[in-house]
Amino acid sequence: MAYVAIIGLLFAPLMCLLCTAWFYVRWQNEENEEKALFNKKICKRFLIAAAVSLVVFGVLKIIFPFS
Repeated sequence: MAYVAIIGLLFAPLMCLLCTAWFYVRWQNEENEEKALFNKKICKRFLIAAAVSLVVFGVLKIIFPFS
């Protein structure tokens, strides 16, 4: 379980932040207002998911230390 925590701590927030950046760029460059708001909503969800995954895998790392 410690390996899952380490891999998750490294890659899950990184992937969420990459998706956040992707939808942020789409939100800023979109000319259609409806699509821009949709991309803004997805961007915020991925940002929240990055914070949540950082906390969850951080707690798993603390619970299951690498020995």
